[in-house]
Amino acid sequence: MSQLPGFPVFDRTRTLHVSQTDLVRFLVIVTITLSITGITYLSTAAGYGAIVPQLFYFPILYTTYFYPNRGIYVACCSAAAYLVIAGPFAMPNLFLLGGICFQALLFIGIAAGSGYLLKNRMVLPYAAPEEDAGAIGTMIRTGECDYVEFKLRALWSMALTKDEIMASESAEVRKYRNNASKFIVARSIAGFLNTDGGDLVIGIREDRMLNTTEVVGIENEYSELQEKDRNPDGYRRMLIDSVVRKYLPEIFESASRFIQISFPVISGKTLCHLHVRPTDRPVFVDTGTEELFFIRVDASTRALAGKTMTRYILNRFSSL
Repeated sequence: MSQLPGFPVFDRTRTLHVSQTDLVRFLVIVTITLSITGITYLSTAAGYGAIVPQLFYFPILYTTYFYPNRGIYVACCSAAAYLVIAGPFAMPNLFLLGGICFQALLFIGIAAGSGYLLKNRMVLPYAAPEEDAGAIGTMIRTGECDYVEFKLRALWSMALTKDEIMASESAEVRKYRNNASKFIVARSIAGFLNTDGGDLVIGIREDRMLNTTEVVGIENEYSELQEKDRNPDGYRRMLIDSVVRKYLPEIFESASRFIQISFPVISGKTLCHLHVRPTDRPVFVDTGTEELFFIRVDASTRALAGKTMTRYILNRFSSL
């Protein structure tokens, strides 16, 4: 929750700390891998090593499932351990040595293939562009609900001056300053992730007093991006790097499994549509100083803490 998912890494820009979930998974991976390494040595020494190598698939696939980019490291460690253990017992039989090398390479292939499939799983928008535009049109007519939320902009706080921040009545602006709008988007995404999923549409002006919605588009936000990024692809990169990576780091490497971003055009205006699927584990918004938990309730995103949060997490995720 506090860093990029996977094994601990050094980061010069922020204090290193590891979430409890990642720490437990890391210990499980290390324990299983070391145990299998020991079993492999004993079995190979006793002459029963033909089937044992397949046991390494468990830590490799376990790691790859949760951290698609990290499984390759466990695979390489497993391959090296297997070569060191089994290689001497195979000498001087070159046929057996070749089989051992092939098995070691298979570890790496399994990790690379599994990681590729997981990272690219559901990368494409969940609907074709014309279907997406139709779905968005229906959402606009229906209005916000437990599964739909509209945002006018995602970068509105970037240009706020110090005086405007100090005078703002928004608690988020006073606390997160120029990053307030990105935090609010991250909060909405987390709410959908932790509940039943939903759709966040950016580029919609909603007047709750008059009960009206207007398609505004995201084109007026391009000026807040670097010149080369003033297009839908650049906007997508901004969301992934400045919102997901920064505030939702524990799902960053597997973001495509849970968040599909598309840019339907309605009435000549480009909208940003984030289709969010629910996760199988709680996701916290990491602000750098605290970790916050949000859910979606009654067409709004709400924070939970303390016993209420604990009960919700146990009820929502323990049965998955």
